[in-house]
Amino acid sequence: IAARKPFSHRDSFAFQTLGSVVHPQRAKSELRNIAVVPNPYISASTFELQPRTQAGGRGDRLLYFIHLPAQCTIRIYTVSGDHVVTLEHNAGLEDGSQSWDLLNKDRMDIAYGIYIFHVDAPGVGEFVGKFAVIK
Repeated sequence: IAARKPFSHRDSFAFQTLGSVVHPQRAKSELRNIAVVPNPYISASTFELQPRTQAGGRGDRLLYFIHLPAQCTIRIYTVSGDHVVTLEHNAGLEDGSQSWDLLNKDRMDIAYGIYIFHVDAPGVGEFVGKFAVIK
């Protein structure tokens, strides 16, 4: 707020805001913005954070799904159709990202290659995309 005269104890201000809402048509069209970062994921990427307790070595191995609806299910498959893992995303409207630690449903490291992901957002729609993992 910029004013040309000093504020007084009699001055008062009132603000009114609207709450967050979801517009179904716009939400459906925004599904095309869903992406995976980094893509391709390179295991020696500087995107990985270095551990604070060691001078070298691997940091957090995370892949991020971004621009997600507030509630959705992400299913990841290999190109041959094998189910790798299912991620549940339940966040507010302000947080449209979900991290994945690159472990399958049995908590084992995934192999390098191409992966397909399917995002199912109830009441909004579905989106299918792909990403690569290079080791």
